[in-house]
Amino acid sequence: MGKKLSWKSKFGYGFGAFGKSMSYGLANGFISMYFVSVLGLRTEFLAAMFFAARIWDGVNDLLMGTIIDNTKSKFGKFRPWVLSGALTNALVTIGLFWQPGLKGAALYVFATVMYLLWDASYTMIDVSYWSMIPALTLDSKERDQVSMLPRIIGGAAGIIGAFTMQIVDKLGGPVINGGYLRYAMITSAVYVVTSVVCVMTAKENVEPVKKEKESFSLVKAARILFTNDQTLVIVGIMILFNLAINLTNAVSPFYFAFVIEDKNMYSMFSILLGAAQAIGLFGFPFFSKWFGRNKVYVFSFILPCFGYLLMFLVNALLGGSFPFFAAAACVMSIGFGSMNVMQNVMLADAVDYGEWKNGQRNEGIIFSTLTFLSKIAAALSSMITMVGFSIVNFGGENATTATDEAVRCIKIIMFVLPPLIVIGALLIYLKGFKLKPDLVKRISDDIKSRRQEQPSADGQNA
Repeated sequence: MGKKLSWKSKFGYGFGAFGKSMSYGLANGFISMYFVSVLGLRTEFLAAMFFAARIWDGVNDLLMGTIIDNTKSKFGKFRPWVLSGALTNALVTIGLFWQPGLKGAALYVFATVMYLLWDASYTMIDVSYWSMIPALTLDSKERDQVSMLPRIIGGAAGIIGAFTMQIVDKLGGPVINGGYLRYAMITSAVYVVTSVVCVMTAKENVEPVKKEKESFSLVKAARILFTNDQTLVIVGIMILFNLAINLTNAVSPFYFAFVIEDKNMYSMFSILLGAAQAIGLFGFPFFSKWFGRNKVYVFSFILPCFGYLLMFLVNALLGGSFPFFAAAACVMSIGFGSMNVMQNVMLADAVDYGEWKNGQRNEGIIFSTLTFLSKIAAALSSMITMVGFSIVNFGGENATTATDEAVRCIKIIMFVLPPLIVIGALLIYLKGFKLKPDLVKRISDDIKSRRQEQPSADGQNA
């Protein structure tokens, strides 16, 4: 209890994000293209399937959070699920890009089952991986570092992901059982290796709270969330933050194809944004130390809004000149990088707050909201984008060229709606967020004091 976390454990934990992010980037980022252009599945079917999958996500994430909270093993609550989730998800990812010669309805059923299995198995590792943060350390500075490292290392995997289409071409092309399948095998192998390193080096440092085992129930999961007022505030912030960045990510390929009219710039744009996000990720713990976490939180909201304003001005005054537009987007991305770390730190503090206020330490349930809300935000961003395109009659047979109305719609979704959404998140933060450094330190000190006075899970004094 209270033992300092070694850098070996910190980097081992962060290293687990490399293969996980590499595989996720392929399966989540290119599955629509694979289903449509390689398997030839109908887009209206895929729209319904992806929507149904999001509903499944909601139950699946909370279910996994409850399972983790009830897990007891000599390897802890989290590591068994990180390893089993990685192994299962790696195998399913290969199956997702494998076509066993099916046609017609059988192909649609196979694609649906494999996608839902991929979603469920990814939830196993994703919820358990991020839920481990508050169990690694109670020290706020160490949490900043632990929350930052996987984002940076995952960002490095994202740079590789920017060249996915070129890699697929080199490995056999976008054909059945070709480049996508071979690349899935490579990413899955890396996935397993990095996950094994993670579970061997990152060990839980915070003693779990003794409690009776509870069965899963949506009502119980909701009760845990609603009795922790700070979790609800963070939920509001997170869903708006994720919605804003998802809107930009969803429409940026259309921006380069139909506004800038240079598809080749998209890869460079993605790499630059990944590098800029790494600055925000890496800088978060240092800026928090120098200026105080509260100021960095506020700055993390303001910087994306300033970046979006610059993007709007470059587009309006300079015709979207790529060097200036990319520089403005990098300002936005630095802020979002900082916010990525910020949401993990906020949730970790909310776990401590729940134990301090209610005597309940529910890492699994609380951190399952992170994956749940990111998926809900992705679904909302897709819906907003498709509704916007439908209003201006852009899409389907009309997706080869863009009318003036379609171009305006793309611009609005690209850099007008997101800053308004981020401002909404800032207002929620200013109005309801209480976990400032002084209170966080008081909570941490009180928890340590309580645990020193109570027997640990193995019957010894903590």
